[in-house]
Amino acid sequence: MASLLKRLFPGTSSPACELYRSIVEQSRRQEFFVEYGVPDTPTGRFEVLVLHLFIVMHRMREEDGLAELARSLSEEAILDFDCNMREMGIGDLSVGRKVKSLAEGMYGRFGAYTDGLQNGDVELSEALRRNLFSETTPREEVVTTIVMYVKKETLAFKDKPPSIWHEGHVDFGSPLENKGGDL
Repeated sequence: MASLLKRLFPGTSSPACELYRSIVEQSRRQEFFVEYGVPDTPTGRFEVLVLHLFIVMHRMREEDGLAELARSLSEEAILDFDCNMREMGIGDLSVGRKVKSLAEGMYGRFGAYTDGLQNGDVELSEALRRNLFSETTPREEVVTTIVMYVKKETLAFKDKPPSIWHEGHVDFGSPLENKGGDL
């Protein structure tokens, strides 16, 4: 409900809204589409966004007292999915079903990426190929670089104090830091 009120009265902003803005900003970086070949399509943009939501939510799940903020962040994402569907011209009768499908896909990816972090690079690589690169076939070096990026970002967030989440801003590293010379 708070997320809906924030959208109706845009002069105010919640930590979840600010976190979501930071995630969207990172997920729109052109390096993912130009350097790494994630298709610059609605599906490709969704996949990059979900990957960054996962990185943040993965850290938030490890911290006591962040459940409410994590729920609000999920609500921000789902409201944004709804808004984007409407902007794309999806009919009102279809929006709910499509948003539900996107939300289920988001949570499914969270599970796949969590399993990948827990079970090793091979499993994370497969999850990335299946999701982030579902519309293309990436080179092995690209997948390896994205695996390193995900691991680096999840480790970097472990060192940050819980207060940063309540401040509503998160800084990601450059996606090019792990880039190999032959990409």
